[in-house]
Amino acid sequence: MNDVILEVQNIDKSFAGVHALADVSLSLRAGEVHAVIGENGAGKSTLMNIVSGKLAPDRGTLLRKGSAVTFANPRDAQRQGIAIAPQEINLVPGLSIFENIALGAQAGGGLGLINWRRTREAAISILHQIDDSIDPDCKAGQLSKAEQQLVQIARAVSTSAEILIFDEPTAALTARETERLFAFIRRFRENGNSIFYISHRLEEILALSQRITCLRDGCLVAELDTASTTKDEMVRHMAGRIVKPAPHRPPGSLPQETVLDVKRLTRKGEFADISFDLRRGEIVGIAGLIGSGRTELGKCLFGLKVADSGDVTVFGERVRLRHPADAIAKGLVYLPEERKQEGIFALLSISENMTISVFDRFRGFFGLRFPDMLREVETFVDRLKIKIGRPEDAITTLSGGNQQKVIIARWLLKNSRVLILDEPTRGIDVNAKAEIQGVLRDLTGSGLSIIYISSELQEVIDVSDRIVVMHEGRIRGTVNAAEATQESLLAIAMS
Repeated sequence: MNDVILEVQNIDKSFAGVHALADVSLSLRAGEVHAVIGENGAGKSTLMNIVSGKLAPDRGTLLRKGSAVTFANPRDAQRQGIAIAPQEINLVPGLSIFENIALGAQAGGGLGLINWRRTREAAISILHQIDDSIDPDCKAGQLSKAEQQLVQIARAVSTSAEILIFDEPTAALTARETERLFAFIRRFRENGNSIFYISHRLEEILALSQRITCLRDGCLVAELDTASTTKDEMVRHMAGRIVKPAPHRPPGSLPQETVLDVKRLTRKGEFADISFDLRRGEIVGIAGLIGSGRTELGKCLFGLKVADSGDVTVFGERVRLRHPADAIAKGLVYLPEERKQEGIFALLSISENMTISVFDRFRGFFGLRFPDMLREVETFVDRLKIKIGRPEDAITTLSGGNQQKVIIARWLLKNSRVLILDEPTRGIDVNAKAEIQGVLRDLTGSGLSIIYISSELQEVIDVSDRIVVMHEGRIRGTVNAAEATQESLLAIAMS
């Protein structure tokens, strides 16, 4: 454990004059899981992209087993035994699983041809180290997001790396898949190999790592021994302050007007006999593990999926939701869990992303009235505390938390009355989570109602007034959030 196999010394990195990393140094020991934590924008991914050869530092040195190394590209890093499983899925949809795993490293045959039998066998052997339930001959594009993430991890393992970098590896995984991954990580470490592990799930950090490095605003602010630290101490170093959820509101303090009433809603193969209500100014959490039917229910309430049976009543009117336009017309909107693929328009600016649902409002004789649009944008930037540079900057320049706030503002501009949020803080740090939850609380004070879907049980407890617990497509119980614990929700789900 004391053999240093990789060192990062005095690394600086800037983008357009903005420091992403400033004089950062850390080390990795043989047989160690070294966690790197920090808020969005702290520099974690930038640092790991330097270690994996995707980026070059502006200043500083990388040492591999005591010798200085430079990487022109990820292939150079792989030759040094370093591979990364990035957060973003980067598979070839039209190729099979085993072809994706072996891509660029296929087994050779005679006359310079590929030996596909040996290639397939080697890829399957690696895949089964991670998960043996995935069909290796299936096309990557046919897999779920969780399965794609596991394949991407298998591809990193296929490089025979001694050092693996995991960036938010469990964000889309079920509990079973996560445990399989953890078992692999422990075996990998027991064989003397090492891991850099990035995650916003601090419980995972405490369970897996031996050391923790905390970055804030591109600077190293703490190195912690996992055995002697706590989640609260990690949060304090990440945020520079103590972050606590807002206290729960007394149940009797909420308005009793029902804005959404769902009765016996069923969609075959996904969920059945779902009944619950939502009151004005209330946050109802939908809790459950991945695969419980939470997301499918949210999409059905927005008209992305059509129910086979059941009734939905919105503000006293029974409605048929066969298309998102039907839901939007009734004041219901949905923020998808896949924010980058389904929530933002990556080629458009911040202001365009925020106002795209109400472009008609700013139409003039010669196109859009941009001064009026910008005034509206500035109002919501202030109201939701969105951290931006300029409204005309690309939406992709913002952190995940601020992108989410822009999407919320988009639907507030549309005068939506019910927000359906699906995994709204996935990939977002603890401080940004607290900010978004505070924004949502403020919005309910003006009468907005929210359905908050999440697999993070503590998050649902922190933000909700009531919690509906789902398991295998059915509701198992409903509880007041102030009385709930993670253990009690799991007990309900498994009952």
